[in-house]
Amino acid sequence: MQMTRNEILEKLKEILLSADEAAGDSIHLVTERTGLQSDLGLSSVNMLYMIIATEEVFGIRFDEVGTNDFKTVGDVVSYIEGKL
Repeated sequence: MQMTRNEILEKLKEILLSADEAAGDSIHLVTERTGLQSDLGLSSVNMLYMIIATEEVFGIRFDEVGTNDFKTVGDVVSYIEGKL
């Protein structure tokens, strides 16, 4: 069964929260336009954790991409959607 973008976004919010617990107060405000580093302030370590956790949760692999390839939450949602 294919997941909707919104379902992917909701799972990704859970991953982001576990990557950076400080985001807890504002995680409900996260949209696809939210910047990973500019708005959420994710460090490269947080980004790497997010990628690893996303691979596990969604059962996908991030092939030949780096933490700088994703600027917004929507970029990650689109990548996951393409891999499912």
